[in-house]
Amino acid sequence: MAALDYPNDIPTWVLTFPDFPGVRGLVPASESGLPDKALMPRFVGQAVRVKVKGLDRENGLAACSRREAVAEAAAELLPRLAGDPDVTLDGVVRCLVPGKDGAPPKLLVDVGGGVLAEVPRSQALVWLTKPLGVQYAPGQRVRVKVTRVDPQSGLVEASIKKALPDPWERAEFKRGQFLSGTVARTDGKHVWVEPDLAPGVLGLAPYPVVGFVGRGDRVSCAVANFDRSAKKLRLRLRGRLA
Repeated sequence: MAALDYPNDIPTWVLTFPDFPGVRGLVPASESGLPDKALMPRFVGQAVRVKVKGLDRENGLAACSRREAVAEAAAELLPRLAGDPDVTLDGVVRCLVPGKDGAPPKLLVDVGGGVLAEVPRSQALVWLTKPLGVQYAPGQRVRVKVTRVDPQSGLVEASIKKALPDPWERAEFKRGQFLSGTVARTDGKHVWVEPDLAPGVLGLAPYPVVGFVGRGDRVSCAVANFDRSAKKLRLRLRGRLA
């Protein structure tokens, strides 16, 4: 997709076709197939699947519909997904959708033919201390596990975390080991730290008697105790890192 234009104040994608140089495809907001036209700018620069509805050869213009192309793909894909409650798919991140009215953001992931699955923030965060926009970029390939399908409404929900191994299964720490990490949260008595070596794992440390630490701070820690089976990592803070 080359650009987003506004002919007659209507948001319209302008497409190029590698096999047909000089021809431009036009997809107005009503044919974008997106739940909100405000998302259209986030798809600029990405490849989209469309159905050509008409061709103006003289001016090199093609009237296109992503909505119809996705509807055809959904008619085949959604019943198959609904019939398999444990399906895992390869997907492509299309965009980050900001939350409204205080709701957390979510990802839209293409799971085939342009069909978009919603991945809630809680199910997309591999690193608990890094924003979604840092962890994912448009066009990035991901593995997702489908968690909900409604063939009537076309809603698909999925999880990236559930398609990955439990981070505690891969974690390995030894008593006395020094490590760096990022503060995920604190309640004034305790500090939860995500080690750089184990994204998705939170270690617990007492709040320092002297000094201050807060969410997002980089810290140095020593391992006091590690119990993988109980999913417990006890740490001692050694100080903040620059």
